[in-house]
Order: sequence, then structure tokens, then C-alpha cells
Amino acid sequence: MIIAVGSKNPAKLEGVRAAFSKYFQSVELRPVDSSSVSVAQPLGLEEMVKGATRRARFAISKAGGDYGVGVEAGIFTISGVYFDNQLAAIVDSTGKASLGHSAGYMLPSDAVKKMMRDGSELERWAEALSGVPEVGDKGGLIQHLTKDKMTRADLTEQCVTTALIPWLHREVYGF
Repeated sequence: MIIAVGSKNPAKLEGVRAAFSKYFQSVELRPVDSSSVSVAQPLGLEEMVKGATRRARFAISKAGGDYGVGVEAGIFTISGVYFDNQLAAIVDSTGKASLGHSAGYMLPSDAVKKMMRDGSELERWAEALSGVPEVGDKGGLIQHLTKDKMTRADLTEQCVTTALIPWLHREVYGF
């Protein structure tokens, strides 16, 4: 199974590999830098869906393979509460696409509002809070906030696993 992944982020690659390896014996990842097709800090689920889908389509167009995968982390709100979440898109060469997302977790409102006012990314705040440079390429903010019990790779694995559901049950989803 050849998977074109719209990222070179080690945490995302680890999560994609873990998700696909649950269902397929042989998995080869082809990482592709897809930063040019997505916004730096997606806000809202719609932006996250667009970013993940663009990354997946870009990856498969550049690297080929059985599937293209895009993972987009972003911030969304429910009833005025800010959440961080990862969303995955999986596409095939015919253009069919599936989506899945990870567990979301609450972010401190004051920090998010300041970040938005300043036009900065969650990554910068996460680095300052955790003391870990490029924390998003490592365990992520979630690792710091859960005291090492969950990582960004875990969240990526979750969203990719849930995005795989339609491909694993094609007859149910019409794939």
C-alpha cells in the first residue's frame, strides 16, 4: 500500500503510518511538502476540511500511490469555547474523499483571542508554554497538556483511522 502524505511533519507521518498499519500489512509513505496549499492557521472546521483535502489531493498528484492523505490541525469553536482538533482527508486517484477527525481539546480563551489579535499561530503559543521548539513536529501541545499521556501522533492516528472507515466499508458508504 503506497500512501502519499501531504506533510513532512514527523508526528503526522508517525500517525498516518500507525493508522494504515492497523489494516494493511505493507505500508510505504511518500511524504510531500504541501504547505503551499493550505493556510498557516486554519480557523473553523470548514477551513480544516479544505486544508486537509487540498493536502491529500496535492500529495497524490505529486507522489502517486493508492491513497493521498492530508492532515490539518486547527481551531474551532462550540458555544464560544475554543478547541484544537486534527482533521484528516483521504483521497484516491478517482477523486473520492473521506474525512475523519481526532479528539478535540479545549484551549484557553484568552490565549486564543490574543493569538488571533496578534495574527500568530497556535504553534508559537504552544512553544512558549511547553518550552519545546517546533513542538508541532514533535509531541505537540497535546503532549504537554496531557503530561505526556497523549501525543500529536496519537491525534493524527485517530483522525486518519476515522477517515479510513468509508474505505474499509465501501459497500456501506458507496465507495
